[in-house]
Amino acid sequence: MSPEQPPTAGACSDAGTESLEELRAAPPQQDADGQPVWPAADPSRPVGKGNPPRGRRSQSHKPRATHMEVETRIAEAQLWIAQRLPLAQIREKAAHNWGITNIKTVSRYLALARQRMVEELISDRRRHQAEQIFALNDCARRAMDAEQFNAAVGAFRVIAEIGGLLRAPIKPPEPRA
Repeated sequence: MSPEQPPTAGACSDAGTESLEELRAAPPQQDADGQPVWPAADPSRPVGKGNPPRGRRSQSHKPRATHMEVETRIAEAQLWIAQRLPLAQIREKAAHNWGITNIKTVSRYLALARQRMVEELISDRRRHQAEQIFALNDCARRAMDAEQFNAAVGAFRVIAEIGGLLRAPIKPPEPRA
């Protein structure tokens, strides 16, 4: 890829897919309630690389997230990003809601959330344009009700730009001598 060419959506998607699959890597099964089911070590085989010992887990140990938990966390991270929360507050919420204190794990969830937001924006561009135009119409209506006509004109100008009716700033014609 040359320096002039922007990265393609496929390149970002591959890295995101790998991160997503890594988060989804374990456990292999879930019970009827969606709780992870961990395979037990085989007592007939000697303890080694393929047969880990049955260790006691600490009280604070939390098993890896299931598929549904990962998707829920990504959606929640998208909400926090959309709310423009500071990173420190996002980490605090992740620790409280998800039980994750590892900064790298929280950063991976945030990266996936950002990537999905960009992909949704690109794929649903017309819907996003319609939402913005609707919101600006409401803003212009409220500005006119408050007799703030400059704000209303500005909102209508942005609506025209979004709709593709207006490409450049409106300039008065130069006087001809």
